[in-house]
Amino acid sequence: MAAKKSTTDGNRAKTLSNCPFCGGLLSPKYSGLKDRLFTTNEKFSVSECETCHMAMINPLPTGDMSLYYPTHYLSSEEESVPEPAKFDLEKWYRYNQYDFDAKLLRRATGIEIGKAASYLDVGCGSGERVTYAQNRGCKRSWGVDKFDFAKNKSKTEVQLINSDIVDFKPKEKFQIASLFHVLEHLEDPRVILEHLRKEVISPRGYLIIQVPNYMSYERRIFRNKWFSFDVPRHLWQYNETALRRLLDEAGYKVDGAYQVGAPLHPVTIVPSMFREMDIQRIWVNPKHSNNYKKFMKILWAGLTLLTIPYALAQNLFNRSSMLTVVASSK
Repeated sequence: MAAKKSTTDGNRAKTLSNCPFCGGLLSPKYSGLKDRLFTTNEKFSVSECETCHMAMINPLPTGDMSLYYPTHYLSSEEESVPEPAKFDLEKWYRYNQYDFDAKLLRRATGIEIGKAASYLDVGCGSGERVTYAQNRGCKRSWGVDKFDFAKNKSKTEVQLINSDIVDFKPKEKFQIASLFHVLEHLEDPRVILEHLRKEVISPRGYLIIQVPNYMSYERRIFRNKWFSFDVPRHLWQYNETALRRLLDEAGYKVDGAYQVGAPLHPVTIVPSMFREMDIQRIWVNPKHSNNYKKFMKILWAGLTLLTIPYALAQNLFNRSSMLTVVASSK
């Protein structure tokens, strides 16, 4: 793989001429992409492999990637306040997504998340998925993340560990491990997948992965405005064929692959159309008042509801913005 080094915004970058996954030639695809969270003023480009059709940032950022993750990247400051004793609409909405993902796991494996012997969420972020699994009945429910994004409430309810994935070697392995919107962030995903298979997942265990779907209709429509490019944090853009091959090379057998999204969660369409309608971008900016944040949340929710029919159409044609793959060790 031919590559050369360059300096970018205080970090390092590696220019690729060949695909790191299959060796195919790379062709420029999109350019002028900006960081939606303002961690850098640099503009980025995306190349696509002519053989496997994976896409990637090129030049590829390397070095200290924590520079691109704001303090509240996965948790708003409001999460430190105890939740009121009433129906939490936002929590219900997030749990609806987790229910959908659990159904995909059950479809591929026959296992209910609440009846699993153990569960590990790798790159657990806020820790809420770990709490969800425990609330559903999985008693040994853990999370691990390199960064400390966890919400205060999650820290008191479940076991959350701050560690690099490759350094995490539990004494007792897990029946189910998950990588929800993590694989696209990892500089060397093959190494991580092999580590999980050898050191973390039990011999009869499963791995569920969810990533943005590069083959979605959304990406083709919005092109370089597609929300899920999320440069420079998303290094790789996967399609089903390439992800299947990567898992096969890492020693897994794919049990199910789904290019469908939760019907109530077409969360990438609105911010792809309107840059200011990025709910995460709103809460990580300390300059925004609480009233402004509340107004933008309501506006985002209303616009998102209007896009549900389009999301359902993507599901119908198996071209959602989300790609979920469930695999087991060979």
